[in-house]
Amino acid sequence: MIATEVTQYKAKYQFDSEEISISGIREFKKNNDGYELKFRASNIVASMFFISEFDIDEVGVRSNSYQIKIRPKFLKRDQLIEFDRQENIIKSSGRNTWKSSFISDEIAVDPLNAQIMIRKFIKENVNQFSLNLINMQEGGIETYNYSVSNNIKCDFNNEKYNCVVLDRIQPGSTRKTTYYLAEELDYMFLKIIDESEEWTNKLELKEILSFG
Repeated sequence: MIATEVTQYKAKYQFDSEEISISGIREFKKNNDGYELKFRASNIVASMFFISEFDIDEVGVRSNSYQIKIRPKFLKRDQLIEFDRQENIIKSSGRNTWKSSFISDEIAVDPLNAQIMIRKFIKENVNQFSLNLINMQEGGIETYNYSVSNNIKCDFNNEKYNCVVLDRIQPGSTRKTTYYLAEELDYMFLKIIDESEEWTNKLELKEILSFG
């Protein structure tokens, strides 16, 4: 099972975009019903909360729910994605409301638990792979392609780490996401840069609070 292969952690990250600059805590851990990966951040003007709840088996992650809450309200980012495995339906409420059918055995990941699958593949020395991500706006599933583009030294906490640089693209889109994964930290994310022609978002590790 990959659950034992991907190290759990709690860490402080900085998120920066054109709209907001904020630091918060990201945590991947086992709970009573499965696993969760969440990010909670706040400052005097805004707050952000993302949580993915899922199971993990020998194949990969099995998504159960994904929730976003962002304040102030004018950003209008609240959304809840739920997976109904009895009816094979993914449903969304909040900012975007929709329902989509899916195959019960299909691995469909959200923006957070996709990172568990990424770490799994990189640990297995897979240099190219694809993942099926939820289309948060319209429903359904979109395929994204990932490929290792470089291996470099990254600086963190006055130390140098061996980093795998991984690029994510979608056919027909100008959007590109670049991940920097530290080998010595079980391929934990040191930095994620998500960019398009209109905007750039950046998430960067600032402090490890617990590991393993």
